[in-house]
Amino acid sequence: MKLLSKIFNNPLSLIVVLASVWYLTRDFIYFTLAIFLFITIQVALEKITLGKVSKVLFFSWCVLIPFALMTLVLRDPIFLQWKFSIVHWLMGLILIIAHYFKGPALLKGLFSLAGPQLETVPQNAWSNVTFFISFFLIFVGFINLYFIYYSDLDTWVNFKIYGVTILNLVMTSASLVYLFKKADFQVSSN
Repeated sequence: MKLLSKIFNNPLSLIVVLASVWYLTRDFIYFTLAIFLFITIQVALEKITLGKVSKVLFFSWCVLIPFALMTLVLRDPIFLQWKFSIVHWLMGLILIIAHYFKGPALLKGLFSLAGPQLETVPQNAWSNVTFFISFFLIFVGFINLYFIYYSDLDTWVNFKIYGVTILNLVMTSASLVYLFKKADFQVSSN
């Protein structure tokens, strides 16, 4: 069960499933069902294997449910397309609001696996990264609107699957490079 959970929680698995469904069917109903089922399976597997569901995944799933249902019932992809922007905007705002109440605790938790050196990063560097990622997420939400209203559905799906993946890799890489540059690498001498 843990292996299955690891497979489903790998971001590449979602990309493969979504791309496969889209390119085999070119149907937003099947695409919506694939997203909904995949994320629902992720939530169930995390709950079964870990006993809890990560906040980010649970939040995304809760927002997905009404938008996916509206897409399926009304047979209009606009609801699924808007869900993407709304989630990005809310995640950006949550990071900013959490930063003012708890500091960069959310990001420290997310980036903690990158290495223990990040524990030495000064608070102001974490603040900079928090605002960078927050505004980046909000900006991607607006880029999504451009693709919704100024391109066809096929182009939007390609942006969602590939463009956002590349943008997230760039954002994460830039954040980590900055944080590691700010980390205090003390070399102990014997």
